[in-house]
Amino acid sequence: MQIKKAIYLILALTFAFFATAGSTQAADFRAAAKNGGNVTVSQEEQITNLYTAGNVISVDANIEKGLHAVGNILNINGNVGQSIYSGAGTLLIKGDVGGSVHGGGGNIVIEGKITDDLILGGGNISISSKASVGGDLVAGGGVVDIQGPVTGNIYLSGGVLTINSEIGGNVKIDKVDEIRLGSNAVIKGNLEYYSTKEIVMDEGAVVLGETIINEKGAGKHDLDKGALAGFIFAIISVALLIKLIGMIIVALFFAYLFKKFTTAVVKESITSFWKSLGTGFAVLILVPIIMVILMITVVGIWLGLIVLTIYLSSIIIASALAGVTFGSWLILAITKKDNYSVNWKTILWGSVVLTIIGILPVIGWLIVLILILINLGSIYQVFFRMHK
Repeated sequence: MQIKKAIYLILALTFAFFATAGSTQAADFRAAAKNGGNVTVSQEEQITNLYTAGNVISVDANIEKGLHAVGNILNINGNVGQSIYSGAGTLLIKGDVGGSVHGGGGNIVIEGKITDDLILGGGNISISSKASVGGDLVAGGGVVDIQGPVTGNIYLSGGVLTINSEIGGNVKIDKVDEIRLGSNAVIKGNLEYYSTKEIVMDEGAVVLGETIINEKGAGKHDLDKGALAGFIFAIISVALLIKLIGMIIVALFFAYLFKKFTTAVVKESITSFWKSLGTGFAVLILVPIIMVILMITVVGIWLGLIVLTIYLSSIIIASALAGVTFGSWLILAITKKDNYSVNWKTILWGSVVLTIIGILPVIGWLIVLILILINLGSIYQVFFRMHK
């Protein structure tokens, strides 16, 4: 497998985090091959779930269930039965979507009918008059232009916002530079906004509910709990996704290029729990002390920097392999077989579940820390054993 193809495949696999509880046997993984890193899914293909990554991605086929994609340019021309999770420099959705859409990108254009919620973050966001949103719309961007109808509520934040369609619920806008309601704008619920400039309403624009203006000093008032919670959740979700992607990339790299070493670390972590935990704790505490001692001497400063590099690298690797170990342990617990499997499934599900556990206050953090320390200890134990 070429390096470029491997990288794209790794990115595609990470998007399985968003997969529903359907069978993984129905999943179709597409990695970019030679053609400039491009992926094309032709119209006649029959696909249940699609996971793909590449430079330019064109999805012309109808997807029965979910679509998970990341690329530079992403064109979704076919219909998607369930939800879309995507990230791209340029994202264009022309097909209809039976579920919700979660997308991020520099330029985003929505032209299809979205049955459920539409959640977007980007530089320029355009929802055309051909499009419609059956649920809520949550968007943040430099320029947000809404020309299509939205059945539910709207939560917006950004630079310049335009609404020129019928909105069935409430509209809440937080801290933007400019707001414009076009002549076709009909807001059936309330309009609540905070802007540095007065709202511009074209002739024909209508707000049927109450208009609430949060003026410049309104920071002292309580913010809307729903909007704030949604905003915080979006930030945390993105941060967790980035962390998860990093973990899986490192884990896949080691699992496929250093499979013997990775399998040995996983086995050591599971079979020598206390020994590995003790070694990991010792490495975590003692190595920084040794580094400081080395660096205060002129002769040892370069050696100290080398030790620092190895120390940080081993912690990163241990953090990634913690998910692999956890996934392998889960397989052992479920199948009752004495088989320390290291493959993309154990990496994927172990990393996902461990990331979710890590969200839990105190107990979740403690579990993740212990697993990292166990793998940290196992890395050094296996390394020195192999080089005796």
